[in-house]
Amino acid sequence: MADLTLPTTLAVPEWLATLPDSGALPEVLEQALNSPAHRERWKYTKPAPFVAATQHPMIDPQISGETQSGVVLRQSIDAPLAGFDLEQGPEAIARLCYADRVLTLDISASANEPIVINHAGNTRPMVIRVAAGVSLTLIENANAGDNAQQSIWIELAPNAQVQHSRNALDDAPSHWQYLNVRLQAGAHYQLNNHVTGCGSRRQDIHIIMDGQGADATLVSAGKIERGKALDQQVTLEHRQPRGQSKQTVHNIVANGGKCTFNGRIHIHEGAAGTNAQLSNKNLGMGEHATINTKPELEIYTDDVSCSHGATVGTISQDALFYLTSRGIDRTDAEGLLSQGFLRQCIDGPLADQALATLTGKAGEAA
Repeated sequence: MADLTLPTTLAVPEWLATLPDSGALPEVLEQALNSPAHRERWKYTKPAPFVAATQHPMIDPQISGETQSGVVLRQSIDAPLAGFDLEQGPEAIARLCYADRVLTLDISASANEPIVINHAGNTRPMVIRVAAGVSLTLIENANAGDNAQQSIWIELAPNAQVQHSRNALDDAPSHWQYLNVRLQAGAHYQLNNHVTGCGSRRQDIHIIMDGQGADATLVSAGKIERGKALDQQVTLEHRQPRGQSKQTVHNIVANGGKCTFNGRIHIHEGAAGTNAQLSNKNLGMGEHATINTKPELEIYTDDVSCSHGATVGTISQDALFYLTSRGIDRTDAEGLLSQGFLRQCIDGPLADQALATLTGKAGEAA
């Protein structure tokens, strides 16, 4: 892999100027891009086109529900983010700096209606801050278009609750989504993620449990057809005691499709009483599906309960025999079993659209 270089000289925006050593930010980002850990995260996807696209022109996403009481939309950000992580997401930080502005949604009261974000192309970075004790339903649709990128930071104050449903179901030459979520004490976050492969689709998800008793759930269903690719990189950090997290990720990969999943649970020193679970199951359809899966545990404290596992397999021949022996056509039987596999991970406000797209052709071996 060639060294990664930012496409143009990076100007540090005013809101970042208060950070220590902010003048060295371009050099720090270049180092982070080429660190061994970060290069490993790009092992199965060529990173150079995604890095080059960080400076592409950006447009505002379409947002609805922002006029509700207790919701304020701003065209700027006033301070560095607590979840600001140069090492984990240098490309996302570069996008923040290249953007002419950053959109901020401040949620100070529980919203009666969902906040809906529709991305129609390459959209400006967003920051969503949810106040203490506030509940929010967040719906996100990505119509990627040509070589689109989206990046969102979500901050949950103590005891805030966010139900986040997002679909990325269209085709595009390349599409990159970066999501950073930070939970303070007692906060709860759930992500229902539905996705298909495209020319090259990349999803980076970084969830930080930064308060005692925080709770996060990630449920994801994906379908990758012939000639399409999906790369999912998930890091879940437990920094404080008694946090809970659960990840369930199911992907179907058709003949000629390529799927990569890297799920890392990082439990910091002092995060005793953590309960973290990760399950990634993959179903290969056809003879040339490529599936790379790597669950990781990194634990620096005692008194934790953790499990992680990954499976790669094909449709159960016993289940297939059971259905065909009762008069169901083999192709239909494969479709039913594939749909059942994905349906376990499809839920939330966007479930109907996801079901139609993900299960409509899930049984085809392509």
